[in-house]
Amino acid sequence: MEGEAARGEYLRHLELVAQNTSNMVVVTNGNREIEWVNPAYTKVTGWSLDEVRGKNPKAFLHGPRTSLTAASRLGASLRKGQAVTDFEMLNYKKSGEPYWVSLNIQPVANDAGEITQYVAIESDITQRKRAEQEAARVLHQLAEAQRLAKLGLMEHDLSTGELRCSPEIYRILDTRPGEIKPDYDAVMAHLHPDDDVAVRSSYERAINGGDLYEAEFRLISKTGRVKWVHARGALEGWDDGRRALFRVVIQDITERKDAEQLQRDKELLEQASRTQMEVLSRISHELRTPLHAVLGFAENLDRAEGARISERSRGQLSHIRESAKHLLLLVNDILDLTRLHGGVVPFDLQAVEVQSLAHDVIAMVEPLAAVRGVTLRLLPASPALYAQADGQRLKQVLINLLSNAIKYNRPGGQVDIRLRDIEAGGVCIAVADTGIGIAEADQVRLFEPFYRVLGESQLQVSHESSGLGLAIARSLAQGMGGDVTVESRLGEGSTFSLTLRRGSPSEPRGSGVTPAVVPSENPGADRARGTVLYIEDNELNCLLLESYLAQHPSIVLHCCTTGVAGLARARQIRPSLILVDMGLPDMSGAEVMQTLLNDPVLHRVPCVAFSADSDEDAIEAAIRSGFREYWPKPMSRQAVLEALERLLADEPLKSRF
Repeated sequence: MEGEAARGEYLRHLELVAQNTSNMVVVTNGNREIEWVNPAYTKVTGWSLDEVRGKNPKAFLHGPRTSLTAASRLGASLRKGQAVTDFEMLNYKKSGEPYWVSLNIQPVANDAGEITQYVAIESDITQRKRAEQEAARVLHQLAEAQRLAKLGLMEHDLSTGELRCSPEIYRILDTRPGEIKPDYDAVMAHLHPDDDVAVRSSYERAINGGDLYEAEFRLISKTGRVKWVHARGALEGWDDGRRALFRVVIQDITERKDAEQLQRDKELLEQASRTQMEVLSRISHELRTPLHAVLGFAENLDRAEGARISERSRGQLSHIRESAKHLLLLVNDILDLTRLHGGVVPFDLQAVEVQSLAHDVIAMVEPLAAVRGVTLRLLPASPALYAQADGQRLKQVLINLLSNAIKYNRPGGQVDIRLRDIEAGGVCIAVADTGIGIAEADQVRLFEPFYRVLGESQLQVSHESSGLGLAIARSLAQGMGGDVTVESRLGEGSTFSLTLRRGSPSEPRGSGVTPAVVPSENPGADRARGTVLYIEDNELNCLLLESYLAQHPSIVLHCCTTGVAGLARARQIRPSLILVDMGLPDMSGAEVMQTLLNDPVLHRVPCVAFSADSDEDAIEAAIRSGFREYWPKPMSRQAVLEALERLLADEPLKSRF
């Protein structure tokens, strides 16, 4: 009796403890059905004993974020009669609020070894889990910040030589933990040879002197890339005489260094350009003065003494005059070309009536045509044909084209000047001659400075040219937003075509500089027309798109046959949309796209790959490289027009600049 009384007293004590503890206590039978819960359980979960009696805990405690894997593992342990210690799980209260518990469950067996009950002691660890999750979030943010800032931490244990490196250190070295030995010598082996001695010396001085360490130097990564880093560190320890750490923060500053180098290169180029202009201006001045004297005295001598000197001397005097004129022309042309390439030539853009200007130019070159026996014809055209151009610069280009057409023509030949609208929203002035033509190999380099075509008929007039006329003509045309191109066949003649944007007498004058440098005063109006640049080496495809847009004057089309020319044109006209053929003769469509993405102005212009390659891999590669869409050829007229209208009507396009 005394034993039973003692046991009863013991059980009452246990019940008293269970009822007053802050931990939750749950007692279930062998089938995991709840028999009893303490008040702490009800206080935490909101479930009373009457509501949960006879239920399996998982039936109402588990929810959408409870780990099914953890629940299965818990159940398997209990079915095997194993005790569960410090098992963490997410459960849900009666209100639906999630909470975390740490479970300690002890199976209770009878004399036969059969499990008759499970006693669970549960601790609410929600606050701790939230703190852990917050700490994990902060650590993740810190790691992400270090990754974005390319900032790593290195701890050098001076007593052992061991290095502990954060993940960013390995990323800087293009390696992974375990691929290099984590010690001082292994990391220092990545130093650039030119920086090795200085870095080691300054580092060792900081260690021995206990000073703050700071340096910028280069590392060579595992892949061979040269990277600039900024290192800043300090010594910690030695107080106990046994252990010291030297902590170093290392940041990858390669991009900054590259940008600084680019800026230095740009400044050097600008300085070189300014110096070149100053030198050329000085040379021009120094040469013009004696040339003026040479020409003047030669003319005086010819007039005063021409009748008394020999034919041989008169011929030599003529050579002096012509050579001086050629040298003066060369000086002027070099200076003009340098200014054009330096972007310092102003352009007064306005609507210029083309036919009237063509008449003026023809009158200026007619004496040269008469001497050569060449007939000039201005073919009929609409008198109300306007180009957006600088009148003086346009006249300079036409004089050059007509002079070449006369000089490189055959005796009794003909030069036709054709003026016409281009359906893509431009004006074309074509100068066609009946000369011997230009070989295709020479056409590629025809607009290069100092390049001359030295065919049989060209040799007799090559001394009259500086070799810069066509280079200047094209640069002037491009400065006005246009271009000069050539078509020629040997034995049939050549046609030089000057294309410019169509102008209107009611349009305001230009800004006084090339549109490629400073936008027009009303760029929104220009964009509203919808300017499309088509970079395509197949002329038939260009003509086809022109025919598609024949009835859509609101869309201005520009065509270029090479990637280089297309990129140059894009910088000049800043189109609303760029169509790119993927197989250009000088570069791939992907290379064109990459160049556009790297351009600070053009990177937001939408680009469409327009190619005959319909392979899925090619399409996916084009989209990955940055193209907004991929249009496979052939593509119907209706599909092209609908796609153009859709892209040009896109609201973000209208406000991208």
